Amino acid sequence: MLTDQQIHQFHTFGFLVLKNMLKEDELKVVNEEFEKGYTKKNKSELIAGARVQLNWSNLDHHSPYTASLLEDKRFYGIAQQLWGEDVIGTNSQSNHYAGTRSPWHPDVGPNTHGCKFTFYLSPVDAESGALRVIPGSHRPEISDMIRKIRLKDNDPGPPEDPGLAVNEVPFCSCDSQPGDAVIFNYLIWHASWHGSKNRRMVSLQYYKNPKTPEEIVALQAHGAAFTKNKKEKLTVAQPYPDFWTSNPENSLLRARWIEWLREWGFMESIPA
Repeated sequence: MLTDQQIHQFHTFGFLVLKNMLKEDELKVVNEEFEKGYTKKNKSELIAGARVQLNWSNLDHHSPYTASLLEDKRFYGIAQQLWGEDVIGTNSQSNHYAGTRSPWHPDVGPNTHGCKFTFYLSPVDAESGALRVIPGSHRPEISDMIRKIRLKDNDPGPPEDPGLAVNEVPFCSCDSQPGDAVIFNYLIWHASWHGSKNRRMVSLQYYKNPKTPEEIVALQAHGAAFTKNKKEKLTVAQPYPDFWTSNPENSLLRARWIEWLREWGFMESIPA
């Protein structure tokens, strides 16, 4: 669990690096399950561009242990500390990157709150694809200023093209070793640089249960966009396989999360 100092640090700067969150035997299983998911994944679903990315859900039969981490108190408990007792576990994904960089971006729009745990399965630092963040950029006043700067997805261009590339923006590098977790606010601006051709990352994702009118409107829009993308086949990932939604162990926690996901449009409702 986080100390009061760590909680204050997270809300101030928008991220933490937590050492040795997964033990060696756990990492062995997670790596094995990652390989099964990667082997199964349709390679035609590759996301092109600078990332050269494949992603897939960990909530399927090929990765039962990785799926269980979403309900593991080590991670769910930290999410509760940050976002309240009624925080929602929304997804777990694996990502395989073969590109050299990811552009600067936040994961969600304003007033949508939550956090993502990321586990890199190889050592990473600033020059080998570690997560780069702009500390404090989850705060609206800083994020609004960043949006006024033209950021580029590719390498620096000629002098007449003044856009800033990934490596030209001031940052903090979240260096990590296998077993470490990098946890960050969805709203923080993040990127990566000089990633390897075989960079592997697993994530756990949690949302704050909305309380204010602004948070409710933002989450409604987020759920509507998710539904629209799925109907128009703009997203190829299936985040909620039957293996997870059937809830064979009758987890009350998972049942509450599934009900919430249906309510907010992230999962199809069961016909009456």
